[in-house]
Amino acid sequence: MSLQEKFNRSVVDTELTKKYHQYAMENTKVRRRDAADALKTSEAALIDEQAGLQSIRLNGDIKAIIEALPTLGYVMILMRNDHAVHERKGVYQNVKINGAMGLIIADDRSIDLRLFLSQWKHVFAVKELVGSTERYSLQFFNGEGIAIQKLFLQPESDLQAYESLLDLYANEDQSSPLMFVKTEHKTNLADDNDVDQTRLISDWSNITDVHQFMGLLKRHNVSREQAFKLVGTQYAEVFSVNKLEETLHKIVQEAVSIMCFVGNKGGIQIHTGAINKVVKMGDWLNVLDPEFNLHLLMPGVAHAWLIRKPSSNGIITSLELYDANGDQIAQFFGQRTEGKSENPQWRALVEAML
Repeated sequence: MSLQEKFNRSVVDTELTKKYHQYAMENTKVRRRDAADALKTSEAALIDEQAGLQSIRLNGDIKAIIEALPTLGYVMILMRNDHAVHERKGVYQNVKINGAMGLIIADDRSIDLRLFLSQWKHVFAVKELVGSTERYSLQFFNGEGIAIQKLFLQPESDLQAYESLLDLYANEDQSSPLMFVKTEHKTNLADDNDVDQTRLISDWSNITDVHQFMGLLKRHNVSREQAFKLVGTQYAEVFSVNKLEETLHKIVQEAVSIMCFVGNKGGIQIHTGAINKVVKMGDWLNVLDPEFNLHLLMPGVAHAWLIRKPSSNGIITSLELYDANGDQIAQFFGQRTEGKSENPQWRALVEAML
């Protein structure tokens, strides 16, 4: 069976698909994620009902599917949250999965991922027409039908390996209704007045590795931004959101290699290296490089912080963006080798922007 034939899954003209096509006619160039929000459904539901595309359900063997991704060769991967989109090209190499945690670091670090696999519930192979070109992808969603990661084939990708993956993992059931369950994410954090501020500052000052930071938040039962406000300006200072565009331009001008983290509940995607082209387009602030794209929806960036964390190799400085709910949008660090001091040029650049 050819790849074209594999996607010949029967299409049922449901009420949802009718609403989608009507919405798409009235809103040209609409993103499927935005259409799903407008129609009060999930993006995964639109894909499963083949609204404007063709799709194949894959089975639930998430670990095996991820472990097969290196066979596809050179691909583009996309991870996003509500206010940031991170796109990186490379090879899905060196997959390591331990229980619910996944670690993927390509030899050249072009693809660098931390995956939280308890969130990965639904997988689709997708074929859609982009202009006059057929585009093939694999798209992963959580139990609510919200996208975790998308992987798009490139001209250099191994199409035969993609076909083989579909043969191995296509779900026998392509028609039973899928359930997308909205879950409440409640966290009962401590009130500021109940936090032992002196101990928080002491614990922060005694961090020896940036990876200890999550443990600090849990011990004190505080959010990131709570900790930033309580720990004082020695370690956390408000950074003007309005200076972000200028900061990215300075990173380009001074040729400072950075690390850019964007994540959601299912994982974190990291770019390491230089950036070369920063462009503002409407509400979006973009990095548009051949192998790395970053898109920041600036009206959603409510707060920015310059954060200093101690380590056994000196202070590690990050620039962090948050939305109005306190959810992290993106993080920027200077490129650093584990166990080495951070690049003083990076620190000087961001400190000068305060």
